[in-house]
Amino acid sequence: MKKLIIFAAAAPLALAACGQDSAVEEQGDMLEERADAVENIGDDRAGELEEMADEAPTDAQEDALNARAEEVDDIGDERADALNERADEME
Repeated sequence: MKKLIIFAAAAPLALAACGQDSAVEEQGDMLEERADAVENIGDDRAGELEEMADEAPTDAQEDALNARAEEVDDIGDERADALNERADEME
C-alpha cells in the first residue's frame, strides 16, 4: 500500500519537473498533430480509391485506380514525414 501511495505522489512531481513546453515545442506538437491529420486524409482518400477500384467495370480501370490510391497514400505519408521531421527539430 505504501508503494502505491509513493507512486501516486511521484507522478505529479515527475510531471512538474518536466515543466511547461516552450512556444517552439508547442509549435512542434501542433505540427505533429497536423502530420497525423495529413496522413489520415491520405489514408482515407486512398481507401476510397481502392473501394472504387474494387467496383471498377474493367481491369484497366481497377489497375489505374489502385495505382492512384498508392500514389495518394505515398504523398500523404511523405508529407506527414516531412512535417514530423520539422516537428522533431523544434523539440
